[in-house]
Amino acid sequence: MDVFAGGVSDSDRVFSGLTSAIDEILSNSSASASLRHEVLQMTIIFVCGISQLSPGAYFLRHDLFPSIVATITSPDTGQFTFEAVLLLALLANFHKSDAAKMNPYIGRIQQADDEALMRKICWASNYAASAVVKAYQSIMDDSPPTLTAAFGTFLSSLRPDRALAAKPADTSRELFKNHPIEACVVLLPLFEFLYASPTFRKVFADTLSPEDEQKPPTHITPLPLTLISLSSYLLSHASSSSSPRAIAYANLALNTLLVISESDILLNALRQETHEHLRLCRQREPQLPPFEPPQSPLCALLDCCILWFRHNLHKKLEVQCYLTCIRTCYRVLWFLQRERVRLNYHWQELWRALVLLLDFLANKLDSLTTSGGVEQLVQETLLLVDFALCRSEQLLPTPATVHELVYEVVRSAEAFRKQRALLDKLANPHSDAAQKRLSGSQSRVDQALGNIIALVEQFEAKLRDAGVRSANQGLRTVAKDIEKDGLSYGTDLHGTEDPP
Repeated sequence: MDVFAGGVSDSDRVFSGLTSAIDEILSNSSASASLRHEVLQMTIIFVCGISQLSPGAYFLRHDLFPSIVATITSPDTGQFTFEAVLLLALLANFHKSDAAKMNPYIGRIQQADDEALMRKICWASNYAASAVVKAYQSIMDDSPPTLTAAFGTFLSSLRPDRALAAKPADTSRELFKNHPIEACVVLLPLFEFLYASPTFRKVFADTLSPEDEQKPPTHITPLPLTLISLSSYLLSHASSSSSPRAIAYANLALNTLLVISESDILLNALRQETHEHLRLCRQREPQLPPFEPPQSPLCALLDCCILWFRHNLHKKLEVQCYLTCIRTCYRVLWFLQRERVRLNYHWQELWRALVLLLDFLANKLDSLTTSGGVEQLVQETLLLVDFALCRSEQLLPTPATVHELVYEVVRSAEAFRKQRALLDKLANPHSDAAQKRLSGSQSRVDQALGNIIALVEQFEAKLRDAGVRSANQGLRTVAKDIEKDGLSYGTDLHGTEDPP
């Protein structure tokens, strides 16, 4: 306040005048587009600069929502929609946690019902998100391989200057250290509108609907698919560069996917098969199978979660991001079993990713650098595996996928056995959960782990009796037993009500 107003005593006059001037220019249709654009950019810079400091309160007193909307809807300034909606999201985040009722922008976003406005925001967001995806692809071409491309790569590798060239130790860290580009900030308004606005969620979902046959095709990827594609790149490269900025964007992408998984209208839109092409990141090994239409975009959303699980297991573990990812998977799986939707999906990749996470936590606990929450992460991951096993018949599309799930759990028996010791080690001896263990009453997580271990021991005995010596023999033995007697599993701990 001393810098801008010369002192606290004069701050009210200066900042009130500033917000009034901004409002007047942005809402003035007779002002030139270039002037309104400059004022818009100045306001974004100012709001970002003051962050959560007290001058931001003047933007809550003087509601700029109508003038920002006028900037978006005006033919002269509609090209600045991306910046206008970014300013709106920044203002909605001022003291969001402790002054939500005092922030008019949160209520304005919730109550906005202008579908034309929302479609304009979707259009601008799609353009920005596409630019981020293309920036990743320009660094490394990860398009699905073709015969011609594979042959060209083979011939190129035979060149003397490349055949003997040393490869860098960590290609991803060097190539992507400056990514994502600035346009990735579009995730902030997307998150805010998806979280708060029912109208925006409806318009967002409607972009997946087939276009009117009488209209010419636009060949523009719908925003939900672009968002999933962008998330796949962010989540694949998030921690490879050790950049707090990249991690922050990955966290925002994961929370946006979680918001999607909490909305029935969005899940119902994404469950429908699409013929649109959807590029997922294939720049890190091991690669997931490509998205091949017609296919449900929910498969691609789950692929984003797998990419996070696989490529971000480091000593400095982003526990909160992993928790968000687990919760997204749980909600998607809950929706699928509730609606009896059986996705044709490479489920084994998801089960392996979950086992990999549990095994990593059990083996690397002492060397992890975290801000806490590992115990909760282990618990929620175990509950997710337990849920998949318990509801496998309602969730998985074929008996073969049920057999694969059971066999994957059985072959990972050692990883699950380590979890009991891990939970005991992580438990606070003064916590209520620990007191329950000491008194002999099992917690929900203890019961879930008991269900899993009981299943493992049941099939381990059968595999020993059958003299199994290979993975194929093991899978056939599991399949034969389940087809004969059905899958006998423990107590269903998950009820019938939707998760909170």
